[in-house]
Amino acid sequence: MKQRQPLRLRSRPLSPRLLAILTCLVVAIAGCRNGNDSGQAEPGPVSENEMNGCAAEPDWFPVTARPAADSFPNSQNCDFHQWAWQTFLWLTQPSDPNDVGSPVNFAIMAYPRDLFTRGGTGPTQEYPGRSIDGGEPQNLLARVGKSQVTVDSIDIFQAGPGNKILIDQEGWVVYYSTYLDENYWDFAVENQLYVLDTLQNVTPDSDFPNDVLELKASWRVAEILDEETGAVTQTVIPDAGVRFFTTTAMLSPVVVKDGKVEEDPDPGAQQLATIALVGMHVTGIVRDHPEFIWATFEHVDNAPDCADTPTSGTNPATNRAWSLYRADTPAGSNNQFDEDNLLASVSVCRQHPWGGGNEQNQDNIKSLNASVRGHLEQHRPLWTNYQLVGGIWTTGNDAIPLNNGAPDSIQIGSLVLANTSMETFTQDDNCFACHNSGRHIVAVGNTPQTIGRKHLNLSHYVVNYQATQQYRVSR
Repeated sequence: MKQRQPLRLRSRPLSPRLLAILTCLVVAIAGCRNGNDSGQAEPGPVSENEMNGCAAEPDWFPVTARPAADSFPNSQNCDFHQWAWQTFLWLTQPSDPNDVGSPVNFAIMAYPRDLFTRGGTGPTQEYPGRSIDGGEPQNLLARVGKSQVTVDSIDIFQAGPGNKILIDQEGWVVYYSTYLDENYWDFAVENQLYVLDTLQNVTPDSDFPNDVLELKASWRVAEILDEETGAVTQTVIPDAGVRFFTTTAMLSPVVVKDGKVEEDPDPGAQQLATIALVGMHVTGIVRDHPEFIWATFEHVDNAPDCADTPTSGTNPATNRAWSLYRADTPAGSNNQFDEDNLLASVSVCRQHPWGGGNEQNQDNIKSLNASVRGHLEQHRPLWTNYQLVGGIWTTGNDAIPLNNGAPDSIQIGSLVLANTSMETFTQDDNCFACHNSGRHIVAVGNTPQTIGRKHLNLSHYVVNYQATQQYRVSR
């Protein structure tokens, strides 16, 4: 296990440089309260790279190294988006560069529940990762209500209030998986973050260290498989492996009970399936940015921009096979959850292309996507079907958002960032609306649990775990 310094429970004053930046920045009102997508100018001169368009670095191909957090340049908007793409490329490449058939890097990362165990006693082993060499399937749950028996954020509804779940255009639930890397694991173990008293008394301004990485992925059902033979019994996405990254998983179906969506409690109801990747949140800490860089990727077939959907009638631009959008659905009928039919398909469109922000931010994302795609066509053609849709961060150092992402003025990048497969119904918000250092109220069972302010609340694994442990000891 890597050796790290213990968690330092002390505050740090704002540096003179940060105070100057905060004074000079143009105030941007982020989407967490009103959806304004005005952007901010980045400090520092415009680099030659940005003058010529944000581009992939040639040494990312054919084998991509994980970016080094300690040497993060931290100067231009393009740098943050480059970090996101380089990290995504590393996460999605074979874990053994000499074996194209080896599992991709993110697929062998640990689940949060491997670390934050139900009984509050901590993990029983060093960082396990996961081996799928023998065909071990992932174990996925739909985003349905938190329970007192798990800490994984795959167990929550779609972002925002209410009992909401996403159903694709084939009538299948969109499923979720979450992962954390060894750096997160070691930090949590060394500082005993699985001990409830530690979490309740940790110094509020204590930060995660550089290189911590956590992920969330979204998946569509592609095939239903026979659990014994692995034979395909039902095809949902024909030739899914041609356009999607696919893997196998054990899925927990959902049912409607007493007007609420719940996981089917019958273990025998689980289904073996081929699943197709449709989205991924990539979040990590780099030098001077303990707030995490929050980036998100989507499959190009997910959904059109809302501006491209028809106001009425039909629109040839959107009359194609989308995963989450129903062809020719009028603009006003998209992103609407049916409270009377909880498992109805939802027609989805993207409200804020590239997550908004200023023109430079959006141009950098589009330019970088095009640059990466050009390289991928030669080296990894399947992944040309995925794109960065935005990233958000802050002015850095101790600029950590509080409740609802406030203050808005410290936020930079894609200010109304949402993933259509994960934040379908809250696209006027952004990541910091939920992931922040403020006070959280988490319902466990039917009991609200209060989580005090601290920087570690940026990770919902910490928030959810503290809430479940408080609930456990109170019973």
